[in-house]
Amino acid sequence: MVNLFRLLGLPNPNATPKDRGGGILGATEPGPKPGNKFHDLGESRWSDRTERISERPSRRVLYMQPDGLHRLHLEGIEGNLSMGDMVIVDLKSLNHMPSQQSVCSRRVEELGERTGLPVFALNEDDSLLMIAGSRMRVDTQKHKLGTSSSDWAIQN
Repeated sequence: MVNLFRLLGLPNPNATPKDRGGGILGATEPGPKPGNKFHDLGESRWSDRTERISERPSRRVLYMQPDGLHRLHLEGIEGNLSMGDMVIVDLKSLNHMPSQQSVCSRRVEELGERTGLPVFALNEDDSLLMIAGSRMRVDTQKHKLGTSSSDWAIQN
């Protein structure tokens, strides 16, 4: 008679399991083992090397949402936008107050007009708004974001 499990390449359920020696397994330490030819990226020499090679970021993403009194504080943001920072304004907490959401949205639009930067709606109900900072490029056809000096980020 043909063993169906063996024919299909499955383990035989009737076979008795073999005892594996000791019942307690030793704890293993994380990280590379002695004699491995792999680099341990947790070593300080690799992080030091990375810090020397990579530039420190000079731009930021500012996330803003209305405060407890449903106001949006946009004072001083023009300076951040002129330095190239991106501002994302989240008005989702005002969905139950359409008039206040409209007021905050108008304030963001006025900020865009004052700085000469376009305001983009990131979702269907216009409750998530983005103002890309100066020298930042937004491809509205492919929906890619990048800087004017790094055209490679937009080509794909």
